[in-house]
Amino acid sequence: MVNRHAASCGTKEFTAPGSRRRPAAFDLDELFAAAQLQRTEPSSLSPCFVPAYQRLAEALTEEAALTPAGVDVARRRLVSALGNQIKVRELVEAHAVDPELYGDDAVFVLGLPGTGLYRLQRLLNQHSAFNIPSLWEILSPSAEWHPWQAAGASDDPFERALWSHLGQCDGFRPPDLGAPYGDHLLLTYAFHTFSAALEYRIPSYSRWLHAQDTTTAYEFHRYALAVILQRVSGGTPLLVNEFHSLQLPSLFASYPTARVIRVHRDPLESLSNVVGVSTTRRRAWSTRVDPVEATSEWAGQLGAAMSVPSWSDPAPPGAAVLDVTHAEVLQTPLLTVRRICEFAGVPLPGGIERRVLEQVSQFEGTLEERHFARPDETTLPEDFRALRAAYCRRWGLSSC
Repeated sequence: MVNRHAASCGTKEFTAPGSRRRPAAFDLDELFAAAQLQRTEPSSLSPCFVPAYQRLAEALTEEAALTPAGVDVARRRLVSALGNQIKVRELVEAHAVDPELYGDDAVFVLGLPGTGLYRLQRLLNQHSAFNIPSLWEILSPSAEWHPWQAAGASDDPFERALWSHLGQCDGFRPPDLGAPYGDHLLLTYAFHTFSAALEYRIPSYSRWLHAQDTTTAYEFHRYALAVILQRVSGGTPLLVNEFHSLQLPSLFASYPTARVIRVHRDPLESLSNVVGVSTTRRRAWSTRVDPVEATSEWAGQLGAAMSVPSWSDPAPPGAAVLDVTHAEVLQTPLLTVRRICEFAGVPLPGGIERRVLEQVSQFEGTLEERHFARPDETTLPEDFRALRAAYCRRWGLSSC
């Protein structure tokens, strides 16, 4: 019988060796060999999504201005992504995991990059009926032990280096391995994620990614999610990721029955936050960090998202989409959680309400809750200002 998931990394376009040169610091063969050494037995599979890998590697080499430590961290992070890619493919292609059994009931919480979904994620995590992947599950989707039973810092080279830097500069505390985490790292296994631009200055990669149909990468995202959910079953999968707003058509194509919660905030506030976070994180391993340049870059990213009807337009009647504002999350958190639970078809026991309210007072001091300086509106591209004004009117955002 033919395995319909045998090409689980996509079409021939994604699996065939690319013709573009490979930067020496991130040679694919060398890094894949390193991933093989971490295994008990080498895999017979070859890397896939090769063109995306090469685009990312070239941008890291030519644009990111990485320090020696930055190159080392990026290399180890790419080795980890390649290793996870192969593990997921092995399980799916050997029928050990059937992706069609998982994801139909998924609930996605989205916002423009910088909207700040950490607070809402933590509130919803109080509900045992939601299955929110933890940091450790995202970093190691096929591993066997249960890290949520013990708190600890991440052993992932990228996360460990990042939070070590942030702790020295700003006093941020890293998340525990068992803490709920965004699912954007699942897309790093396929090298198709805008979240990489949060950490690195790689504008050519971002421009390339905007021009791609990323449906195949999202299909692989679903495979990786299935690997996690088979091991940690039970509950409604809840996935929180601001970067999905930049690739909504691909998300809907791969998760056609998913329910989507769109969180709306003044795009200028989102821009301020994403630029602040991006410049803070880029300083961990780059010698070239320019907040003005980052502002222009992310204004383009947010403007592109606001131009897509599937994000900015009201959902048609009957669509599995719920719209809430960031102000509602801040001002009426319990009511917002109730609305989301009703939308997701998840009952809300009284004990959960108490835990939600207790959680509200524990947010200050986290990276996502920091307030960054707003850029001068007059310096922003005219199209961003026009899109922002229309967006604020459409969703009744009084802060605009």
